[in-house]
Amino acid sequence: MHPRYRTPAAAIVAQAIWSSVLVLTATADTLVNYTGFAIVLFSGVAVVALFVLRRKEPDADRPFRAWGYPIAPAIYAMASLLILVNALYRAPGPTGTGALIIAAGVPVYALFLYRRKS
Repeated sequence: MHPRYRTPAAAIVAQAIWSSVLVLTATADTLVNYTGFAIVLFSGVAVVALFVLRRKEPDADRPFRAWGYPIAPAIYAMASLLILVNALYRAPGPTGTGALIIAAGVPVYALFLYRRKS
């Protein structure tokens, strides 16, 4: 954290460097596959979280309603899954690389959780 601005300065610099490397070394198609996988994955996970939260906290305040619940969100989640599978099938290199980078964050996240608890 930046002491004055309270922003994740090191993470911003690291992301800027990594983005620059990607833009200078990859084609537009590769970048779309690489980043599109993450976008579809996390939007699908957000929709699936809707089902999880409604099951875990059935009496929670609902400040908004999901249109067409449960059919529309279920269709979106299934479409996201199909898009992910198709991306892995059609472009396994860049898509798989994006998936591995996302998966590499899981142990880092677990480490931060462990450090926060101790």
